[in-house]
Amino acid sequence: MVWRNWIAGLTLLIWLCASQAQATGRNWTARWTDAEVDALGYALAEAWTHGLDPSAYPHPDALRALPYGESRDERARAVWFALAEDLAFGVVDPRALDPDWTAPIEDVDLLTVYAEAREGAGIYESLEALAPSHPDYQALRAELVRRMALQDAPIRVPPGEGALSLGDAGPRVDALRARLRQLGLLSGETAPGAPFDARLESAVIRFQTRHNLAADGEAGASTLSELNAGDARRINQIRVNLERWRWLPSELGARHIRVNIADYGLEAWENGEVVRTHEVMIGRRYSRTPIFSEDMSIIEINPYWLTPTSLGSRWLRSFRTNPAYALSQGYRLVDLDTGARTNPYEADWANRRYRVIQVPGPNNAMGRVKFLFPNVHNVYIHDTPHRELFANAQRDDSSGCVRVQNPEDLAIWILAGEGWSAQEVVRAFDSGQTRRIRLRYVVPVHILYFTAVSDELGRIRFIHDVYDRDAALVAALSDPPLYIPPEQRQAEADEEVEGEPESELEAEPGTEPEYEPEPGAVPSP
Repeated sequence: MVWRNWIAGLTLLIWLCASQAQATGRNWTARWTDAEVDALGYALAEAWTHGLDPSAYPHPDALRALPYGESRDERARAVWFALAEDLAFGVVDPRALDPDWTAPIEDVDLLTVYAEAREGAGIYESLEALAPSHPDYQALRAELVRRMALQDAPIRVPPGEGALSLGDAGPRVDALRARLRQLGLLSGETAPGAPFDARLESAVIRFQTRHNLAADGEAGASTLSELNAGDARRINQIRVNLERWRWLPSELGARHIRVNIADYGLEAWENGEVVRTHEVMIGRRYSRTPIFSEDMSIIEINPYWLTPTSLGSRWLRSFRTNPAYALSQGYRLVDLDTGARTNPYEADWANRRYRVIQVPGPNNAMGRVKFLFPNVHNVYIHDTPHRELFANAQRDDSSGCVRVQNPEDLAIWILAGEGWSAQEVVRAFDSGQTRRIRLRYVVPVHILYFTAVSDELGRIRFIHDVYDRDAALVAALSDPPLYIPPEQRQAEADEEVEGEPESELEAEPGTEPEYEPEPGAVPSP
């Protein structure tokens, strides 16, 4: 339940403050009244509506049964702080599941909130106020309550050989039609044994589109897995996404950008409303886009691409074997020591080190613009010369960065905050010249991962878990892993090494392994 390492110290501080303040008669240190205990019981009784495990807290009736006095006070205070921390920060420390997770963790002064609750703000009200207030969080709570109350068993489509498609008939097609009717995606009755027709195909496509599956109209393995998902699975999906909301700060920025990796979507927010939406491509499974938040501070129009080592090596080989082709694609050779461009036909491959860059143009991997928000991952948002890939339903196609559709429109929105007109932005693009624009008013960028989101009508839409993150978080909610900071892990590793006896073996002269420093981190597209 508790994932902050300082919770023990905080509890001690609360006890000391309470002991000292009780002598002065401060209201927030007074004995817990029956009404306050009842209010805490109500909050505990509703913990499940936040996706929290009720068994992690005392039963409300057991708390109410405690006799008036110091023992009840200590118990009630400990329970309040346990529930408050879970609502304010989440049950699981996200860094324990994902070492690359670098989104900000909001700090909340729970001691002050507790004092205000005891002095009149209300026990129940103070706990509810600690939970995220975002409409998506509230929509998820409402859907959780609805599903826990109903828990209708889904009509299952039996497994079989191959995908169901146009022209197929039989019991599996009948079950598919009944399941889509149960989900409200198909209306009307059809005679048993009716073949898979265009109406059924259209319903399958609508289902696939809502779940970010390949919208091919065929009910294959991935589609059937989502179709057969029962309420137990969906309830867990809601719980993990409620937890993800608790990891976020309450204020994301008056003007900010939000990318949902799982939904392949970008939203531009202004004054609490979505003002722009864009389709995006994300990192492949072996080069996953990380979760983090940083401030966008630079826009580069008609950019150069400084190829990272992993992606530039093929073009180095091309310069050695077919330099004319590399040059035709906009690539240039740069001397790493001098920074000067080098004629590939005159390159000294034996004695010099080179790096490949790509000049602005139609083939540039960054496209026409890139949006920079410096971060430890060297990940950013940019255009792409392969815009045709936005037609795909599943778009995990990049090397880690976020490729955005219609990037010119996004640039116009961002630069409007800097006083640029749309015409000025268009002229900058059309000039063909590289423009590196430093923003006076930074725009927070939040790269997130949600597999259950609310649509424009407030209904919950379940999304394919492209990076398979949900199962680990479901398990962690029941048994939260301990987060050990990197510096502590390193210190413990160093202690283990120091405690080991030195090897008696000595390397023969000339066999010592050569050491080369890792190349400097550079952005990857």
